[in-house]
Amino acid sequence: MFKRCGVVVQPYASVRALGRFLTATLTWLLILFSAARLIVPLAEPLAFGLVMLFATLGAVLGLLGLACLIYTPFAWLRAVVGSSGAAVVRVGGALSIEHPGDRSSFPLASLTSARLSSSGGEVALRTDDGDIIRVRLDEPGDAERLLGAIATGRARGTWSARLYGAPLPLGRRLFVGVAALVTLVCWAVIDLDVAISLGVVTGVAAWALAALLREGSGRRVLVVGHDGVSIRSDGGERFISFRSIERVDETCLGVELVLRGGEEVALTIVPPQLLRDPTETGLSMVLAEWRREHLLRLLRERIGRDDHPEAGGAGALLERRGRTAPAWRAALRCLVAEAGADYRTAKLTREQALAVLEAGGAPAELRIGAALALSSARDRATAERLRVAAEGCASCDVRIALEQAADGEVDEGTLERALSGGEAAPAVLRSTAPAA
Repeated sequence: MFKRCGVVVQPYASVRALGRFLTATLTWLLILFSAARLIVPLAEPLAFGLVMLFATLGAVLGLLGLACLIYTPFAWLRAVVGSSGAAVVRVGGALSIEHPGDRSSFPLASLTSARLSSSGGEVALRTDDGDIIRVRLDEPGDAERLLGAIATGRARGTWSARLYGAPLPLGRRLFVGVAALVTLVCWAVIDLDVAISLGVVTGVAAWALAALLREGSGRRVLVVGHDGVSIRSDGGERFISFRSIERVDETCLGVELVLRGGEEVALTIVPPQLLRDPTETGLSMVLAEWRREHLLRLLRERIGRDDHPEAGGAGALLERRGRTAPAWRAALRCLVAEAGADYRTAKLTREQALAVLEAGGAPAELRIGAALALSSARDRATAERLRVAAEGCASCDVRIALEQAADGEVDEGTLERALSGGEAAPAVLRSTAPAA
C-alpha cells in the first residue's frame, strides 16, 4: 500500500473507443453508398423504395457519426486533464486508486507498460486499453516496489498476465489492397464509379473473411492457478494441467511449455515491440521481465511436484464411476462424517476430503467429488476452504463446477465440461479404501 500519493488518472480508453466507433460508422456509410450505387440501377421497379431505405439508413449513420465527431474533442480534453488528487494506492487483486469517496480499479494483467519521469518521482502506468495512471511517489525505491507488486500480484487466487504473439494478419491493408485491385480491373470494362463500388464491397468482404480466419488470435491472457495454466481469448479457453507439462524452457520473450505428447506451447510475456523500440525499454521492460521471472518460478515450483494427497482410499471413494450427477452427489453426501460423529468409524474424514479438494494436481473428478462430499458441512471454516479452492482454479469449467458442488448442486452439463479436459485418476489415488 502507498499512502498519500499524488495520482492522475487519464481515461484515454474512452477516447479510443469513440475513435473505433467513428471509424466503424464511416466504414458502414461507405459500404451503404457502394451497395446503393450497385443495387438501385439494377432494381428500377423498386428504385424509389430502395433509395428511401438507403437514404434513411445513411441519415441514421450520418447522425451517429456526427454526434461521435462532436463529442470526441470533449472526451479527448477530459482524458488529457484527467482526474487528480491525493489517493491511497493498493496492489492486491487489482491496482486500486482510492480517493476520498471514490475508488477505481485496474486489472493487473491490463497494466502493460510503465515510464519513470525525468525527475524520478512519478511513474506513469499504461493499460492495454490506453488509460494512463500517473502515480507520484515519495521514496526512491517505491517505483520498484510498485512494479514488483504489480508483476506478482494475484487476483482471486490466480496469477495472470497478458500474452503476446505475431501481429494480426493484414487488416486495413487487406481491405485497401483488394478494393484497389478490383477497382482497377473493373475500370477497364465499366464506369469508374461502379468499379469503385465493386472494389469497396469486395474489399469489405475480404476484410470480413480475414476477421473470421483470425478468430481467437486477438487479445490473450495467461492464468496460472493451483491446477494448471489457462490460455484465454475471445475464441475460448485452453487449459493445460501441470501434470501434462514435461518441462519448461526459458525464452528471450517468455517461456515455452513442452507437453508430454511432444507439443510445444510458446508463452510470450515480454511485448515484442519493447525490443524494437529503444525508447520503451525502461520500466516497461523491468515489469515484463519480472512477470516472466515470476511465471518461471510458479511453473518450476509446481511442475513435477507430487501434489497428490496422501488420502488412502479417498480417490476410490470419490470417483464418479459412470454415475449421473444426482446419483454421484447422493452417494458422496454420506461419505463425510457430520460434526460430532465418531471420525474413527467414518468412511472418509473431512480432512481427507479437504486434502483432495485443495490438491491442485489431483484430477478434476476427484476434486469435484470432494466438494460434493463436503457440501453438507455447514461450518464457516469448511465453506471458506471450499471458496478458496474454487477461486484458485485456472480452468474456468472446473472452477464453476467446484462452486456449484460447494452448494451441493452441480448440473450434468457443467460436470461434463469440467471433466472433459481432465485426466483419469492416477494409481496413487486408486488404492483400496480403508476399513470402516
